[in-house]
Amino acid sequence: MSQERPKFYRQELNKTVWEVPELAAGGDSGSAFDTKTGLRVAVKKLSRPFQSIIHAKRTYRELRLLKHMKHENVIGLLDVFTPAKSLEEFNDVYLVTHLMGADLNNIVKCQKLTDDHVQFLIYQILRGLKYIHSADIIHRDLKPSNLAVNEDLCSGFIVLFFLCPSYKLFFL
Repeated sequence: MSQERPKFYRQELNKTVWEVPELAAGGDSGSAFDTKTGLRVAVKKLSRPFQSIIHAKRTYRELRLLKHMKHENVIGLLDVFTPAKSLEEFNDVYLVTHLMGADLNNIVKCQKLTDDHVQFLIYQILRGLKYIHSADIIHRDLKPSNLAVNEDLCSGFIVLFFLCPSYKLFFL
């Protein structure tokens, strides 16, 4: 039995063409790539983010905030798009961020980190926290599963998905 190649849909935005697997388009997260540069990214789907005035205000505020998060230890927003061709079809928004290797929770379950790795990752996480706090934001759900680590375990990143229903955020 031959295995079918996954289907993709293409989304062009600001001279970037994202190829998003249908799996990511139908689910709540996945990955995609830029067809021109080959950059692999993470894609998070927000279903009906403008279903009410409250949701619309929250979505706008948080997208604006994510857009301005520019720090090497905080995962910021690369792009935002919708596959909708008209306002009548507009239901979903896709957030594009850098694709990371894994979260810290999965890393510590699978392997033992050296003291040097732990020290280095904590330093990077503290740098990211200092940056977030300098913007008067408190990340109230900081835990290993919200800390991304790249594939070579040399960089730690704070994940900021405010739009997740379980995410707790406090603005000073």
